[in-house]
Order: sequence, then C-alpha cells, then structure tokens
Amino acid sequence: MENSTHPQDPNTMASMYSSSLEALQLPLENLYLFDNSSLSLNASSTGLFPDPQRNHGLGFSRVGSFRSCLDDFSGKSTNLGSSMFDNVNWFNGFSNGSPGFQPIFSLDSEYSYGYSNWVIDMAKTEEGSKDLQKMLSTSTNNNMIFSWVFDFIVELMIDQSGRYLFQKLIESADETQLQMILEKLLVPHNYIYYASLLKYGSCSIKKLITVLEKSPLITCVIKALSYKFEKLMMDPIGHYVIFECLDVLDSQTNDPLNIQAMKECLELARHEQGSVSMSGFVTRIKGPRRDQLLNLISRNSAFLAQDPTGNYVVQCVIRLQNPAMNDQIFRNLEGYYVKLSTTKTGSYVVEHCLLSSGLDRVINELLRSDRLVSVAKDRYGNYVVQTALKESKKREISLHGSLVVKLEQHLKCLQHGYGRNVLSVLRSLQ
Repeated sequence: MENSTHPQDPNTMASMYSSSLEALQLPLENLYLFDNSSLSLNASSTGLFPDPQRNHGLGFSRVGSFRSCLDDFSGKSTNLGSSMFDNVNWFNGFSNGSPGFQPIFSLDSEYSYGYSNWVIDMAKTEEGSKDLQKMLSTSTNNNMIFSWVFDFIVELMIDQSGRYLFQKLIESADETQLQMILEKLLVPHNYIYYASLLKYGSCSIKKLITVLEKSPLITCVIKALSYKFEKLMMDPIGHYVIFECLDVLDSQTNDPLNIQAMKECLELARHEQGSVSMSGFVTRIKGPRRDQLLNLISRNSAFLAQDPTGNYVVQCVIRLQNPAMNDQIFRNLEGYYVKLSTTKTGSYVVEHCLLSSGLDRVINELLRSDRLVSVAKDRYGNYVVQTALKESKKREISLHGSLVVKLEQHLKCLQHGYGRNVLSVLRSLQ
C-alpha cells in the first residue's frame, strides 16, 4: 500500500476521514488483528514519539515484564493468571534480538505505518475521534484500532480530541492490552508522570486510574506517581492526579502516596502550590496513615503557623475539628499567640483557634500579656481581638467580661488607627 500525503487542513481532514471511514471495515483477512488469546506485552517503546522512519510493522513482546514490575512495586508475588510472565526480568534488554523478546507480528512496514498514521491523524480531529469511538463497540474493531494506535498511545492521550479515544479504548481493553499500555507508559520513561502535568494528559491518567481501580496493575501506576510525588503536588495540574487516587482507591493501594506525603509534608507546606495541594491531601487521606500525617503537622504547627504558606495547612487541620490534633496544635502555639496575632499569616491561624476549641487558651494569653492594646491597634491584630470579643460573647461570657474590662481601660488609645475597629465591636456588643 502506498503512503499518501494527507491534507493538513482540519476541516478537509475531517471530511476525508468521514467519507473514508468504511476503509476501516476492510475484510479481516486483509488486516492484521491482535489475537487476545496469545497477545503478549509489547516492548517496542523507545521513550520517544514514533519516528516515521522506523519500522512500525514489527512489535516485540517481553514475557514476564508486568509480573516482575508488580512484584517489585508491591513487594510480593502477583498472580495475573497467565503463564507468559515467567523467567524474564523487568529491565531485560530493549532491542531486537534480545533474549527476552519474541516477535509477535510482522507486517509490511509501509502498510502498517500508513494505517497507523492515518488513524492517529483522524483521532486528533473532533469528528474523527467520535467516529473511532463509535467503532469501539465490538472486540474485532477494538483489536484493530488498538493495533494501529498502540505505538502512538502517548501522543493520543495528551491530545485534546485524541484523549477521548484513549479513554474509550482503555474502557474496552482487556487485561493484556492494559498491560501493554502500562509498559508503554512506564518503560523506559515515566510517561505517566509527564502526561499528568499536561491538561489533557492528566484527564487521561485520571481515567486510567478509574479503569484500573480493581486491577493489580494499579500498583504500577501508584508506584510511578509516588516516585514523582513532590513534583506532582507542586504542579497546578499534576496534583489533581494524586487527588484522583485518593478519591477513587482504597487506603492500602494508596499507601506509597501516603508515605511520600509524610516524607515531603513540611517541604510541600512551605511551597505556594504545594501548601494548597497538601491541604487537599489532608482532607482526602483515609486509613491509618491519616492520623500519622495529621500528627506530623500538629507537632510542627508553631513552625508552620509563621510560614507564609505553611499556615494554610495548619488552618486546614484545625478545620477538621479533630479534638486530639487540635489540642496538640493549641498547646504547641502557647506562648506564640500574641506574636502570631501581629503577623499576616499568623493572625489567620490565631483566628481559627478562636473559632474552635482553642478560644480559652488564646484569650487567656492575651489577658496575661501587656501587649493587648498593641495587638488591638495592629493592622492584623485588630482582627484577632475583634474575633475574640465576638466568640467569647457567644461561648465564654466570663472571659468576654475580663477582655472587655481590660480593653476599656485604654479607650483613648483605641480611638485612632486600627483600634477604632475594636472600639466599634466593643460598643456593638454592649
């Protein structure tokens, strides 16, 4: 079959693909189709996008790959119910003729590449992608399309329109095809990580996580993500892939991520995007690691409360209303409440303490301090004193009375600057 140069105009391409869709329905004897009963892992991945000059008509399978991968990731033997996973190591050679390889199909290079290239171009158009998705209704079509797009699977999953075909394809793929896709994404480069950083790629990875939820293959994905946990959590797109794992998978499966969260917690909390991601992680984590992570943050609350971004993570833990963790935070912050009240970041933490069970600790420290009036006149501290007055009026009337008495001794000082805000609250609560 001769390769032809396809028009590059999207509308022209979409029209041509629509009119030529019947070409995909060629008689089976004229097309190469994967046989599910003998389909082996394909190791033709080079870590680069496919090169038109290389042979697309020859694929190689490396038996044993994913059993070794899963054993390495999970620390135990994994039975995938197939004898093809025996006696070959995970990082066996990746070249034609290596001991761990067997050719599984052979087509004329020009013939195979022509169809693969044409289908990928089609999948990158909105209409073409929809037409290909409609074809994924029978196992015959599934295998046919899978065989054409496999070498371009990374390119497909990060494309605006192509990602929809990728997502539909993995929904209909069998376990062996999913193994092939994972090997393509993991060896020799961690494409799962790189795709997670891209707008459309992250959508594809999240779908892959959902599809593999009940499969032992999910351990490979989790391990790959855990290796790049810190970078993903610091990325405005990548952290959503981590969240998808927490939302969809159980705590045991997510354990590698939970362990990394504890290792990287303080570093992430002091990063602008990392603190936002860490706050989201704290609210989602489940299982026994949850208390370990909360305890780690609580123990370091005095340090984090003074940090421009770390304070948000402390606020997040306080809002969870975990009595044991909050009590630890309030105790760790004792002696710092006055100082924190006069800083932008710290004042937010002190207000959160006042709004929870730390009310009495904060007010008692303010009452003992000779800096109460200074705090009330401070650009940030005045908000702390206002909150203290309002909350104590509702919950601790005796503390409220003591606070009012001490402030009324300095009414003249409060008539200027930010002190007027406190004076206004005092009068409104009388």
